[in-house]
Amino acid sequence: MADSSINAYLDWIKSNGGSFEKIELKKDSQGEGCVYTTDTVKENEKFATVPFSICITEKVARNAFPTLTGFSGRVLQSLFLVQQKNLGKKSFYFPYINILPKKIVTALHFDENDMNYIKKTNLELALRERKTALRDDFDRLLKNLPEGMSKEDIKWDDFLWAYSVYSSRAFPYKLVNTISEDNSEVLFPLVDALNHKPNTKITWSRSGDSDTGSISFISGQEYQAGNEIFNNYGPKSNEELLTGYGFCFEYNEYDHIALKPNFSQDLNYATKLSILRNCGVSSGNADEFTFYIHRNNIPPTFFKLMRVLVMNSMETAYYANCNDSKFLDMVGYRNELSTLSMILALLKNRLLTLKSVTLDASDNIPPWQKYSLMYRSGQEDIYNITIAKVEEMKRQLINCMDQDIKENRIAPFAPFLSIVNPEHQYLSLEIDNNPFISLDMVVITLDSILKKNDVFSEAISETFENVEEEADIMLMLCLINEKHNRNSKWLNFFEKVSQRDITANQDHHELRELYDSMMPEFAEAYPDVFNLEKFDFQSFIWADNLLNNYSIDNPLAIVPL
Repeated sequence: MADSSINAYLDWIKSNGGSFEKIELKKDSQGEGCVYTTDTVKENEKFATVPFSICITEKVARNAFPTLTGFSGRVLQSLFLVQQKNLGKKSFYFPYINILPKKIVTALHFDENDMNYIKKTNLELALRERKTALRDDFDRLLKNLPEGMSKEDIKWDDFLWAYSVYSSRAFPYKLVNTISEDNSEVLFPLVDALNHKPNTKITWSRSGDSDTGSISFISGQEYQAGNEIFNNYGPKSNEELLTGYGFCFEYNEYDHIALKPNFSQDLNYATKLSILRNCGVSSGNADEFTFYIHRNNIPPTFFKLMRVLVMNSMETAYYANCNDSKFLDMVGYRNELSTLSMILALLKNRLLTLKSVTLDASDNIPPWQKYSLMYRSGQEDIYNITIAKVEEMKRQLINCMDQDIKENRIAPFAPFLSIVNPEHQYLSLEIDNNPFISLDMVVITLDSILKKNDVFSEAISETFENVEEEADIMLMLCLINEKHNRNSKWLNFFEKVSQRDITANQDHHELRELYDSMMPEFAEAYPDVFNLEKFDFQSFIWADNLLNNYSIDNPLAIVPL
């Protein structure tokens, strides 16, 4: 940026009613124009005033192209900026356009090599969709150019440059007209040269009307002579900064990851969607089921969503008519274990996918690729922090379950759901933080039953060859055997889970076929173990009920609370 260009630009601002004190424009290390102080700027001191008459608003662009009503303000303003750039010194805005960066590499400019640096991130798909939509708008523009403009005048690279000028430098139009409902943007010469620094204190003060008024910038802190003076663009994540501005921070307190669980293939999809709608479970974002997870915050509503998504058929049936979200604060211990396990699996899979991409991280790569690496690093950091938080929640849950089992605090009525037992305290107020409590200590597993009875264990191991494929049947047999153990620690649970809990749509015919194909043969081979009075068909139905309605996966286990 030559001094003559800067001087011409500053003279243009002054000659049109603007003013500034104690500041100057200088190049930064990247060759971009930045604002520095020439003297001490005190807190609450005004340092720049820009008249609205030299700003480029959507109104200016629409007046220039009155026939192009079917395009967004950003697209039209970008077209207007290209037109004015092509006019050169004939344009009123030439001094301003002449000092704008000649190259702005936001994520929208990424080629396929650059795109590798955001591969497997939330940004990748969103950016591809955005670039496609923008290219479609550009192609439509070329087909509808007003009289006096030709396709040769509007090049894609110039249009993308202009679009990036707006994404990286524009202010909300409400600064011009505070009562306007218009969500469009405006370019403010001079003050748009201030770089972003999070949490910077700065005040915008306007005066006059939208045609003849002006805006002033007032420092919210003291700057010593020679310091760069900053603006605050607001709470923007690295994803937003990379897409709209072309830079990132190594640590960004506003970073987040986006999670949207897909349950459209769930057999109970319609009912679960109804539960979510009836209980008002929504992220509050454009997509109601897309949640943004920050380093220091996992939205409580996200857990409510996941509790509904992991409901089994019995839980879904009991909650089908629920319209009070308080019953989603805790559905039950089985559901909560499944919820936390599902969230952990989702997070760990995303993190693994993110880390699977190998990239050049040397000093020789261009700045925008280094910024992309910062963005990736921030994403990994949030995944790791969130995983640690959810794992701690799961550990605390297991501790609560252990204490409730020791105190025999099983809910009054089966199934043990909050909507069935609204007065029951599911999480103990006093939590035993013993770090050695493991999941298999608070659930019923195949191993936990088999290790108690050597004779029964030997019969099971001789009868079944493939433990993984037949684990569910083996567990059913173990549950029936344990039910008849009068010293079982799970006896209270077994007694409360009665035949009335069996869902009406259970396929007893298939279960009968399974029973008839196994039990007579088992009883004949091991008459002392598989006594048919103990292992009758009703016991088989009871065990199948437990497996269907009170179990979790990975590991396969029954939750007895």
